[in-house]
Amino acid sequence: MNNYSITRDKFLSVDEAKKLLRVCQKNAMADMKAKRTTWVTRYMLVHLALHSGLRVSEIASLKIADLHFNEQDNYLIVQNGKRHRKRDVYLDKELVKHLQNFILIKKDNWNEPVDDDTPLFSGRGGIHYTETALHISFKKAIIKAGLSKHYSIHSARHSYATFLFAKSNSIRFVQKQLGHASIAMTSLYADVLPEMNQKLAEAILK
Repeated sequence: MNNYSITRDKFLSVDEAKKLLRVCQKNAMADMKAKRTTWVTRYMLVHLALHSGLRVSEIASLKIADLHFNEQDNYLIVQNGKRHRKRDVYLDKELVKHLQNFILIKKDNWNEPVDDDTPLFSGRGGIHYTETALHISFKKAIIKAGLSKHYSIHSARHSYATFLFAKSNSIRFVQKQLGHASIAMTSLYADVLPEMNQKLAEAILK
């Protein structure tokens, strides 16, 4: 870990992340009209990856029962994270709304079960999508958006951590959200986003 660093090629910029979500949303709307499931599911995957920082293995294993929404707190439970750790990951309201809508679509439009043991992302036979399938789906979204082919679903985790630290300035919160055992790993994200550099430089004049 001592030689590991979060370089610029490992995460999307804010504008790139927004573009990726826009492209996914546009294609999801088209697929809904055509009664196709591909981009509706892909949009949910990309949104969740970018706004939760979950590892692909954690996304693949999510069940409906792991989602908890109420007036006070909105979070999901990672039942078996790295080194078998369990943790709560808090979610923003836009992501929560999307997740709730996605579950309704699965139930009402696709006639899929949405009981507690149902995978959030399920393939044929109602089984969990594999990590490989999620990797491929995310990569197709990246290509469709015209972004760098170097980006992967793990880039979404790096992006989330970078954005969250820049917004919250709380390394402890970022550590808890990502499920890092050591704050030393989280500290790799304790840098400013490149697009913030000029604004910070100009701050000396104010």
